[in-house]
Amino acid sequence: MLRLRDKNKTNMMRQGCIFVIAAILSVALAGCTGPFHKGHVAYDREDYTAALEQWRPLAENGDAGAQFYLGLMYEQGQGVKQDQQSAAHWYTLSAEQGFALAQNNLGRLCYKGAGVKQDHQEAAKWFTLSADQGNVSARSNLGVLHLRGDAVSQDTARANKLLRQAARDGNAEAQFALGSMYRDGSGVERDHREAAKWLKLSANQGYAPAQNTLGLMYEQGQGVIKAPSKAAQWYSKAAEQGFKSAQNNLGLMYLHGKGVKQDPEKARALIEPLAEQGLLQAQACMGLMCFDGSGVEQDYEKALNWLNPAAEQGVAAAQHILALMYDNGLGISQDDDQAVRWYSKAAEQGYGPSQNNLGLMYYDGKGLTRNYHEAAKWLRLAAEQQITESEYTLGWMYYKGLGVQQDFQEAAVWIQRAAEQGFSLAQARLGMMYLKGQGVPQNDRQAQKWLRQAAEQGHAVAQNNMALMYLKGRGVDQSDKKAFDCLTSAAQQGLAAAQNKLAMMYEHGRGVHQDDVLAYTWYQIACAQGDTAAEAQRTILAKQMSSSQIEEADKLVRVFSSLGDESEKYAMNY
Repeated sequence: MLRLRDKNKTNMMRQGCIFVIAAILSVALAGCTGPFHKGHVAYDREDYTAALEQWRPLAENGDAGAQFYLGLMYEQGQGVKQDQQSAAHWYTLSAEQGFALAQNNLGRLCYKGAGVKQDHQEAAKWFTLSADQGNVSARSNLGVLHLRGDAVSQDTARANKLLRQAARDGNAEAQFALGSMYRDGSGVERDHREAAKWLKLSANQGYAPAQNTLGLMYEQGQGVIKAPSKAAQWYSKAAEQGFKSAQNNLGLMYLHGKGVKQDPEKARALIEPLAEQGLLQAQACMGLMCFDGSGVEQDYEKALNWLNPAAEQGVAAAQHILALMYDNGLGISQDDDQAVRWYSKAAEQGYGPSQNNLGLMYYDGKGLTRNYHEAAKWLRLAAEQQITESEYTLGWMYYKGLGVQQDFQEAAVWIQRAAEQGFSLAQARLGMMYLKGQGVPQNDRQAQKWLRQAAEQGHAVAQNNMALMYLKGRGVDQSDKKAFDCLTSAAQQGLAAAQNKLAMMYEHGRGVHQDDVLAYTWYQIACAQGDTAAEAQRTILAKQMSSSQIEEADKLVRVFSSLGDESEKYAMNY
């Protein structure tokens, strides 16, 4: 399964949102009736020309409040042509007089290099001066700098304090930053519930980055009950504001029909423009769509064109799909070395599907030297992300003692996790562990429960084992007929053990009318797979049959043998 879901979307600074601070548009004006107040009244009714007429003379005469508002109007292009240099000029005059709002906004321009030379240390200076006066936005900005160690000392305790103060005062950016800290475990113990609490507060204020991240949490069930429909709703809110990551995520929801009605064309309409604009995640998505023909015609060449630049720029999802193409020789020459290279790059970023595939390559010795220790390392990392195949394979390694110390109890833990997600191999193995009391208490009822689930998914070995339980009445009511049905399903998949038992059922008329011809037929098919027990039984039965019966059975063998041999797929596990 290709999963496109990339963990880097949770990185606060990559979402580019912490320093996009809403300007504060009001100043305490109690008792004011002069030009400044008149300018503010005009500004509130969006009569910017009148506001400028009142404020410009004040600003030129050194009024810090008027200088701040003049800077704001130049920054936003309100009543004047947008001019970042003029904005920085007026902010500087105001900030140097100690006006906290101007200090914060000037810090923001210094950080971005808008209208002034980019200088993170200068930005930190102004944020600090503003924060010391209690400015909420400045506290939020300074908190993020301390969290990252950007132009100031890295100090997660101070970052947490500053962000928490600003978040409690209702600052949406700080609420988002604090929520992201708890989600990622940055400077605090990871706590998805606490993360969800702060992200909801920010999202409910309309802050697009928080809406997008909250969508991710609902999609993944982190700190909230998993709800794809709510995820889609939050992605939509952020997407409507033009937040590109959310538009891409919403496109993926439409692509896979998660939380919304599946609509590949709508997915393409959302994702392709973003890809053409250079959004790496969208390029990875377009690569996936071209790879599997979702919403577009399947085209491996186009897939590679989208995937290569995104993969080179470090997008784990693109690296994973590119590795898959090299691994399987799809649209490109099969190359184990390249597959290992790209799986490794994505796996080192924490991308679960690549960690799984890299672990399996170490397990199989494909493209590199077989190494069970390395296999267990990567599979564990993927299993901790609930990658089902990894959970099962890691459990199997504990069961067999491959790369880890043999431990049936630990095996049962991982295998049960995979079984609960519907993975048939895990269900079949867990059923046998309950049957034998390996790592779990012996329990026939639990054994039949898990074997039945695997059997219903077509797992041949589980079908064979369920047949034995029906024959013996272990954990189920004894039933030759149900045993016969299970054996038939397994035998038709090519499982030699089931073919031998099915032949015995026909020979002795258990669960079916006695039939020597069909008994001989299934013995012969099992013999062809090297089943020595079946060969002995066939020899005995042949002595009781006529030549015409054997001839008829031989014809049936040729028909039934065309079903193929599925037994090899279970060789590793049984």
